[in-house]
Amino acid sequence: MASGSGFGVRATRSAERAIRGLRGTTARRYAQFETELRAQGCRAAGYRLLAPNHGEFSSYCCKHLDRRWRVLTTFDPGLVTIVAVGEHDGEAFYQQVASTLGIRPVGSKREAKPPCCGNDGWPSVGTARHL
Repeated sequence: MASGSGFGVRATRSAERAIRGLRGTTARRYAQFETELRAQGCRAAGYRLLAPNHGEFSSYCCKHLDRRWRVLTTFDPGLVTIVAVGEHDGEAFYQQVASTLGIRPVGSKREAKPPCCGNDGWPSVGTARHL
């Protein structure tokens, strides 16, 4: 299913716990982001995170909710999985999820990373395993 065709959204258990803990502006921005994911799929999901191999990108996308909060997603046909929601506190957030997801915790700046969606409206990298 391509972007814009309607997606289901689910969250891993750890992401669900984090989502329930969001408050105020961050909670409102998360709700808006989830609505955008349902309508736009990967077009709403931000940019690709780095893979463990230098120069490659993972199947995970990152969206900034606000200054400090991030949401990591991955895609299967017709389904968005919210993999992690956390507060970006220096490198600690990415260090924490890096070993679990098999991504590089740090690397290039956001502007140097490709968008989550490819030109065809589908995620620019294949599907991934989930927590």
